[in-house]
Amino acid sequence: MVHKAERLPVTLTINDTERKYNIDIEQYRRTAVPLLREQRDTSDEAGEQSINNQFWLRSQTDWNLGSGQQFFDKAKSDRSRFSSSSGIDVWTEGQFSLLPLSETKNNALSLTNVIMKVFRKVNGGADYMYVASGSALYYATNFSAADGSVTWNTMSAPASGSAETITDITSDGTNVYIAYGSARVPTKQTLGLTTAPTNHGSLNPDYLRVVSGRLFGIDGKNIYEDNGSGVKVSGSLDSTLLDGEWVAVSAGPAGFYAASNTAGTGAISYISIGETDGLLNEPQQVTELPRGEEINEMISYAGFVALATTKGLRLGAIDTNRGSITYGPVIEDAGEVHCLTADQRFIWFGGSLGKLYRADLSRFTETLVPAWASDMLSVGDGNSLGNVTYVARSGGKTFFVDAGNGVQGEQSLGHLVASGTLTIGDIKWNSQFNKVLQTLEIRSAPDSVVSAVRTWADANVAWGDPDEFWVGQTATVGGSVTATVTNDNNNSITTAALANKTKVNVAASDGTELVPKLSESFRLQFNLTRDSVATAGPVIESWRVEAFAAPTRVDEIIIPIILKSRVATSRGMGSATAYNTKDEYEALRSAMVNKDIVTYQEGSRSDSVVIDQVQMSAEKLSDDGNWWEGTCTLRLLTVP
Repeated sequence: MVHKAERLPVTLTINDTERKYNIDIEQYRRTAVPLLREQRDTSDEAGEQSINNQFWLRSQTDWNLGSGQQFFDKAKSDRSRFSSSSGIDVWTEGQFSLLPLSETKNNALSLTNVIMKVFRKVNGGADYMYVASGSALYYATNFSAADGSVTWNTMSAPASGSAETITDITSDGTNVYIAYGSARVPTKQTLGLTTAPTNHGSLNPDYLRVVSGRLFGIDGKNIYEDNGSGVKVSGSLDSTLLDGEWVAVSAGPAGFYAASNTAGTGAISYISIGETDGLLNEPQQVTELPRGEEINEMISYAGFVALATTKGLRLGAIDTNRGSITYGPVIEDAGEVHCLTADQRFIWFGGSLGKLYRADLSRFTETLVPAWASDMLSVGDGNSLGNVTYVARSGGKTFFVDAGNGVQGEQSLGHLVASGTLTIGDIKWNSQFNKVLQTLEIRSAPDSVVSAVRTWADANVAWGDPDEFWVGQTATVGGSVTATVTNDNNNSITTAALANKTKVNVAASDGTELVPKLSESFRLQFNLTRDSVATAGPVIESWRVEAFAAPTRVDEIIIPIILKSRVATSRGMGSATAYNTKDEYEALRSAMVNKDIVTYQEGSRSDSVVIDQVQMSAEKLSDDGNWWEGTCTLRLLTVP
């Protein structure tokens, strides 16, 4: 029997062999496959994953695991981290805001390449900042005042011998000890006096350090304990390296640690305390840094040893039983680290170009890698920004030395930096296909609102009426916030100022859209500008973006092939085409199993497809009994 079909010839080219068929157009169907499969929220708590609005959401409500994460939402990314920042404080949980502004504290002194340390006086508890510049030594107690108001007191030249370049200063809370290296013997003076210091022994140390009540001297290869009068303690620490030099000393739970550099590589040695006499024993090396990494400074704090190295910042864990140290990976984003200080739960460390950084010892991103971010920035004093070589804390404020510009500290009136940026990093929804970033929204903290429009239930009530009822607020944050969005082509747009709790389309302030709109990932950066009141600025508690998934679309094509021994080619007109139905079926099924790329043509349209499913609906057995005759329905999927 010849089957009469509405003429719609199609061709499937399988492995270079063309196979022509007629199909039943009443059952033919072509549909774009839906972008998103049906999802179920199996998490314990509601979140972005619970919402079904065809948008792909990303949001963030915390930043206190710090910077250093390029991709915001890869499988192993942490949503409390970000890529980088400048001028931004992220250390209050659940918000980010502008950091304090720095100001110079030099007060007309020419202070470059100086030594700066802050000492607390034992009697009275006042903090003294000492600054050594060449052979001159200054101190101030009001160093948190405005630049022009800082009073620098000048210490007289040594009472005996010439004034030489100062190489280090330290204090035990009562006296100040001053080292000059090989140029002359150290001197000593009561903390807070300007009168000429007196000679301190006959040695020539480069560095003097008071650590846990003991005075240490370092003279290149030699490290020793000073008895407080400039003489080595008899029978105590007096150790000389065969090669290299000692650079730092810090305290441990049951002894001391000394850092040294030999042949370009840093090492740490443990100095134990004699159980019977309390004298210090010979240093024993307990760890060595990777070859080529030297130690610039070392402190111990909160059970850790922090190392400022030529590669970056390292943190070490102390074994209290053996005195050994296990150090973690280097934080190298800041480059070489020159100085360290600690206060509360933080360690501050100094980098280059006037930049200070902060690490949080209460939060870790991996073993012995604390959360960290950039911190205060030098404002300079007429010269190019230099390395941050010294840093100190006093009264909850940070002070540091920019080698090219002298002493810097927090602005005395509490002013914030004029602007700051926080780069979230690349957002790609953990996928490799294109998206369209559609909307953006921020939410600010209530205390950052500086103006508001209040709406009351009754327009006639006055402030303080007992029956007043506040039903809403439209608020703006102090200062302004914009966002910069960058696509894979490195093209960027910066939005107009963002209003609190107001969703906006992603576009430039003049309405220009990002080109191209399609991108696998988008780099998001927030730009904060302080208010006209210099102590106020935006405080952001969350952000959210919405995107459409825009992968290359796939069509599903359902073609019901008339698979008979003889099929009419044109509505029953003309000659019939003969088929071996079994051979045709097996050829189609083989292409499905092998996932062959097949060229499918219908009319003038041609697509590359795979055969996803073959279904044979039999009407009868062929006359020769070889195979079924009927309709063979194929499910084709186009190949992007």
